[in-house]
Amino acid sequence: MQEHDYLIVGGGLTAVNALEGLREVDPDGSVALMCAEEEPPYHRPPLSKEYLQARGAGRELLHVKPDGWYEDHAHAELLAGVRATGLDAAERVVEASDGESHRADRILIATGGRPRTLDVRGRELDGVGTFRTVEDAESVRDRADGIDRAVLVGAGFIGMELAASLRQLDVAPTVVELEDRVWSRLLPPELSAEMQAHFEERGVEFRLGTSLRELKGDGAVEAAVLDDGSEVPCGLVVVGVGIAPNQELASDAGLAVDDGILVDEFGETSHGHVYAAGDVARFPDPVFGDRVRVEHWDHAKVHGRRVGRNLAGEREPYDHVSYFFSDVFDLSLNVFGRPDAADRVLRRGPVVAEEGGVALCGSGGRLCAAILVNDNESMDACRELVRRRPPMDEVEGRLADPGADLAEMAG
Repeated sequence: MQEHDYLIVGGGLTAVNALEGLREVDPDGSVALMCAEEEPPYHRPPLSKEYLQARGAGRELLHVKPDGWYEDHAHAELLAGVRATGLDAAERVVEASDGESHRADRILIATGGRPRTLDVRGRELDGVGTFRTVEDAESVRDRADGIDRAVLVGAGFIGMELAASLRQLDVAPTVVELEDRVWSRLLPPELSAEMQAHFEERGVEFRLGTSLRELKGDGAVEAAVLDDGSEVPCGLVVVGVGIAPNQELASDAGLAVDDGILVDEFGETSHGHVYAAGDVARFPDPVFGDRVRVEHWDHAKVHGRRVGRNLAGEREPYDHVSYFFSDVFDLSLNVFGRPDAADRVLRRGPVVAEEGGVALCGSGGRLCAAILVNDNESMDACRELVRRRPPMDEVEGRLADPGADLAEMAG
């Protein structure tokens, strides 16, 4: 039995930030970080963008921390390539894939999620896969050298970012989406249509309102057959239809789960001394009041640090307005709040264009989201606007003045 003061189960950005937060409160307690992947913790957002586009780029560019940081700076034991296989929440013992058992006074589950898959004929063909790991990115990058066309299933983050990156690699992508518009959870309908047109102008094809029926090929994929009966030639298929939370460790141990591990505002699960954070955790939203699960870099970073500090003895609630970001073609996109609920959109600038702008979205008469394109200077103001959720009539009145300051509106 290995004994620790703290055990962090997970090897992503959430886990590393939890370790940093923990060390800010308790510099001396013994810590082990159990990382299922052999690779040290790394950033995932660049996988579908910069890392994919940079032929020959090394993995060290992705690493969250430099070599030796965990042992020499954080004084933590990094258990790379070791997966948690069981949890006894009452005894606070985690069983590991290498046969070891680990007991800790406090445990944090930061196991993230795994890509959802599609049960279609031909899914086993070479050139068909999902996109989550550094190996996935390298596989797509290598394959892009020898193909002309690709099919991307899903018009969310993975599909849209891969489409933009593959165009930089001279591959013509076709994005297949069951919904009738792109980025339906990130953009209101009018901006979704403009984003689609922006991609189409740059050589991306969309097949909306349909889904994948089967894949054809002799050993390797050669074509995708869609539910509308059409057939799309391709040498690569990537399925990007969301992730499923890796909650089995918690659910098998009797912790409360509901499409994620249920936690309170401090990150504690239904069992004392066991916490969860990041993609796998469903937490109380500090702005909208319900429980949500957020799958993005900013939340992983901030939630991880806050829950890590609470793991070490603090008792401060998570109170952060997370944002989503993406970089596609010439657009840098940042989104606060819940734009998918919008029934009204007010603009400052063209928004979906190189010159960018800000869109303030409302639902039920109050602000529910802020969307920024190529405008990083307004991020703090828009974050506070979403936190305050002012009436949309007030927002419209202030925006009527071309010189109105978003920061003053947020105040």
